[in-house]
Amino acid sequence: MTDSTASRRRGDDLERAIFEAALEELAEVGYANLRMEAIAARAKAGKASLYKRWPDRAHLVRAAARYKATEVDTSFEPTGDVRADMARVMRGITENQAGPGGEAMRGWVGELRAADAQEDERLREAIEQPRIRVFAKIFEAGIANGTVRPDALRPRIVNLAPSLLTQHFLMKGRPATATVIDEILDQIVMPLITA
Repeated sequence: MTDSTASRRRGDDLERAIFEAALEELAEVGYANLRMEAIAARAKAGKASLYKRWPDRAHLVRAAARYKATEVDTSFEPTGDVRADMARVMRGITENQAGPGGEAMRGWVGELRAADAQEDERLREAIEQPRIRVFAKIFEAGIANGTVRPDALRPRIVNLAPSLLTQHFLMKGRPATATVIDEILDQIVMPLITA
């Protein structure tokens, strides 16, 4: 692709290409080795087009993480088996953590001290809100069939399982295994919410 061809790609198309390139680069080299030049080359974009939008890799990674967060499937429909539904969603979260989304999260967390608090809060909400909506649907189905206590439908409780997955991922440096998911569900979440 020539510079003139790259320059014709604008707006959302260019941003998507840059985000995908940033996430792919993160997956390959990790946050510590991430370079704006490599992202630009992978996106077939000029380095100036990256710096025009984001002053540094921390800002670009936050934007890419927010972009990735929008890919969460909130159309999930519960089966009525609360534990099985939560386990299925949790496996999806760990699959995301094993890929570029996980590297983006690790990079974002690593830059939190130097970041804009409002921007970070927007990113946190972009990541958490879709998960909360999915888990809330599961809880609501459980309340409807009498297996979940109605007072369990509180944001902190609804977000408990995915938050524990994120904590495990950030502290251990790898996604939770099936055994860890079972422990979170059987030892913490299910005893807390079961009617």
